[in-house]
Parts: sequence; structure tokens; C-alpha cells
Amino acid sequence: MKFTNISLLLSLVCTDAFVPSSYRPVALHHRSTPCPSTRRSVSSVETDIGLSEKTLDTIQKNNVEDPKYDRSKLARGILHIGVGNFHRAHQAAHVCDVLSVDFENNLEWGIVGGSLYSADRSAATSKKRSQLESQDWLQTVVERDGESVRARVIGSMVDFVPVKECNSPIQDEMISPSIKIISLTVTEGGYYQSDGKFDVNNEEIQHDIANIDNPKTVFGMIVKALQYRRENDIAPFAVLSADNLLSNGDVVRDVLVGLAREVDTDLADWIEKEVACPNNMVDRITPKTTSEQKEFVAKEYGFEEQWPIFCEPFTQWVLEDNFPQGRPKLEQLDSVTFVEDVKPWEYMKLRILNGGHASLCYPSALLDVDYVHESMEHPSIGPFLDALEHNEIIPTVGPVPNTPLPQYWALTAKRFSNPTIGDTIPRNCFDGASRQPKFIVPVIRDNLKAGRSVDGLALVSALWCRYCQGKTESGKEIEPNDPQWDRLQAAALRAKEDPVEWLNELTEVYGEDVATNPVFVESFSKALRLVQKSGVEAALNEYTSSSDIRTEMDFSDSSTLPL
Repeated sequence: MKFTNISLLLSLVCTDAFVPSSYRPVALHHRSTPCPSTRRSVSSVETDIGLSEKTLDTIQKNNVEDPKYDRSKLARGILHIGVGNFHRAHQAAHVCDVLSVDFENNLEWGIVGGSLYSADRSAATSKKRSQLESQDWLQTVVERDGESVRARVIGSMVDFVPVKECNSPIQDEMISPSIKIISLTVTEGGYYQSDGKFDVNNEEIQHDIANIDNPKTVFGMIVKALQYRRENDIAPFAVLSADNLLSNGDVVRDVLVGLAREVDTDLADWIEKEVACPNNMVDRITPKTTSEQKEFVAKEYGFEEQWPIFCEPFTQWVLEDNFPQGRPKLEQLDSVTFVEDVKPWEYMKLRILNGGHASLCYPSALLDVDYVHESMEHPSIGPFLDALEHNEIIPTVGPVPNTPLPQYWALTAKRFSNPTIGDTIPRNCFDGASRQPKFIVPVIRDNLKAGRSVDGLALVSALWCRYCQGKTESGKEIEPNDPQWDRLQAAALRAKEDPVEWLNELTEVYGEDVATNPVFVESFSKALRLVQKSGVEAALNEYTSSSDIRTEMDFSDSSTLPL
């Protein structure tokens, strides 16, 4: 029997029995609420109350949790570069949680935000900094699913250094002895990688090598700060990437050591030996903030929040315990796990979840679907993704301690189907040239090596190519959505006549081994021709109908999924 309804699958397997109790919403008030970005807009809700330390007592009376600790006692201990919604919903929320649990033993872990100067983004960043400053660095996190809502104010941030063209405020913070961890969210494409290796010839990296006293990249600034600390006998900080990269700590180390080696070989050796870059896996679906979400906070909770964070209730953090100068006592939280080797969890999350997003976003865009939860409800997209996960993605993920992979996918599918957080398709389509080689191409490579089919993943690549041609199936123009858009579109248009043109142009995305593999080339070419001739839905349905898809979960072990 073929499975054709993703909602039926979810009703069969995604009950609370499969959701860790520590990830279920707590302290909730229940109501049925549509996605804030699709609900009927309320007309400019007005309130005289803004979020600040002075208004917390008033705000907490409206079903909003507030920090139960004295923030004035917090010291600066973590510098985070790249303050956005994910960092605030994940790392900042976790630190707030541990402060609430054990404040006296975590006083040194206040978070200082930072952002590098950029001519095209710094005005917006400065505005957001001013918004947070006006709120005494307090921020509202709203956790939502289809059944419940939890609103909380987090207080783990203590400052956000000013954004200046010289970047001196961040550089000064980096050399401060109080800073023991520098964490990063600079996107998957921000690590100067080419074909999986550090690209020392990148123009920005070359600038920093020649001008290490006036670097422009975050990695050049970190190397400069480490050089200062070494020369002044100040213990080095740990560097923690929170981006979706396999072995993200190892990637950071390679960049830092590779850059430093071009400047000072002794410094490079010292960094390699003394600077900790722990690998870690981070997980929480967190879209961008919308004006409707701001109005939701004002209407539901009676105060103005200038930059609220809306996210799912689920959160998970798996880390290597490698922080020589100390760290927050995160082991006190159920959602945090310290392990010797993060790779099993990284493979699971990057391939099943991030790979799932990267697989559904392009057919969704081409069919004018706006949100991820709508994709899961779509009669062609949802079943295709379920088939692809079981047939081609899950088989490449090795064993994960205490985590049955089909159950993890079932939980992930339920999270994708959350109708309230408004996770947009354009957000997931963005920067495919950086995301595809992280989330899709490695899965293709592993299946090819194992002699397994890659027809579904080849179709994903074909749909990405078709998306880059610039129009949806209805004829709607697709706005440029990739830093390399012009190049991608030119290759995609050439591929209309000869699909191999796409692969030949993007060898750094696919790697020579995949781009020239006869099995993949044939599958990709067939898939692109089918999409262009018969349409997206026909191509998806053909794959789904030819697949052996499970229609129910194995309930031999129906215990809680112990993530």
C-alpha cells in the first residue's frame, strides 16, 4: 500500500509517546491559533507598556514568564557574533534556563552581542541593537505549536557592543579576559570553504592575511585577539560555532589555524594546541520576525516587544565538553547533552531535518506554496518527502545512541507540520549554493558509494535547478534568493536544453566525483527533463508511486524518544 497522506502518517506516529517530555510545552495557556503571519491582521495594536526591567512585574501578570534572577549580578562571559533569531531562541534561551536553575554558579556567563560592520547591513543591525538596548537587553520568546503557546522573557544578554566600521568595539571585547567563549552564527556559507576545505585564496581572507592588525572577517579578528592574548599571557577563549555544519568546531579550527599560519607559524601552532573549538549540534526551528508577530505580542500579552522571537517548543543541543576556561552548567538542562563524539547527532539532524528542509523547499516554491507546514499538507510534496527520507536519507545516517531514526523522522515531520510559527519557503530556499553541498550532496555521495538509488535526491537537485530558472509553474517571477543568483540562473537556463550544463557549472557544489558520476548524471538529467516536460507534481508523484513507503510506525518500542 502506498502512503499518500502525510497527515495520516503523523496521526499514526507523532503522538506524545514519541516526544521527549522535556521538549513538550510547559506553563502554557491553550488556544487554537493560526500562524501569526497568515492570521487576519489586527489593526495596529497600541499599548503604553514597553518591555524593560521596570515593566517586568506588570508583564509577568499576563501569562508571561520573566527571569527569576538578579541580572545586575551577571558578568560578561560569552561574546556572540551574529545576533539573530536563532541565537536568541537557542543559545540565549538555554543560558537563561540555566541561570534560572542555578544562578549563583553561573554568574559569569552573561552574553554580549556583537555584529561585524557591513555597508549593506549595519544600519539595520544598529537599529536592532537600539531596540534591544531600549528593552534593557530583554527579549521575548514565544514558543508555539498547534495546541499551545508559551511566552517568556529571557534575560541572559547583558550588552550588545556598538556597530562601527572599524569593528574596534568587538575587537576590544575579544581581548577582554572576562570573555571565555566566543560563539558564532555566521551562516553555513560564512566559513570560507571551497570543496569542503578552507579557501585561503578567498579575497577577504587574503586581505586579513596582509592586514592582520586591521582585519575585516570575524576569523581575522579572532586570530588578532588570540595573538594579543598569547603575547599578554591571557588564557584563550573557546570558539563555538552554532551553524549547521558537519564537525563545525573542526571547521572553525581549520579556518583559524589556516589563516594564522599565513601570518605567524608559531601563532598557528599555539592556536592548534591551546584553542578549544568544540563540535556541537544545535536544533530549533526559528523563522524571521514579522510585523504580525509583534502585533500578536501586543494583543495577547499587552506590551510592545520590538523584536520578538517566535519558535517551536522543541529545542536540542548536543556538545563536546571542551571548554578549558569553563562554561555554563548546561548539563542541568534536559535539552542539553554532553558527549565525546557529536557526529552521530550531527548526521541525524543535518541530513534528516536540514536535508528535509532542503528537499521540500524548491518544489514548494515552484508550486507557489508559502510555508513549510503547507508543504507537509500538500498531496504531492508531503508524501514525496516521506518517501525520500525513508528510501535515501535515513539509510545514510549511522546509529545514534538511544534514538530510533524512523521515530526521529516522525518527530521531525510533526515539527515541520507546526502551523503556527510561519516558517517560510523563501527562508529555506535561500543560499542553495551553500546549503546543498552541506545537506544534500553528501547524502548523494554516500548512496552512490553504497550502490543505492539516488533518483529522489537527483530530483531534489533538478528542482533546485528548475527554481533557479526564475519562474514558478504559474509564471510568477522568483526573486533572486542566493548570493550567486546570476551565475545560477544562467546555468539553469542553459540546462533547459542540456541538463549536464548545470552540473558542469557547479562542480564546487557537487564535487567532481558526484558531478561526473554516470549514475547521478543520468538520474539528474532524467529528473530535470521530466520536471520541465510534465511538471513538478508529476515528477514528485512518479517518485512516490514507485517507492516502497512505510505506512505505519513499528510500535514494538513505543517509549519516549530519548533525544
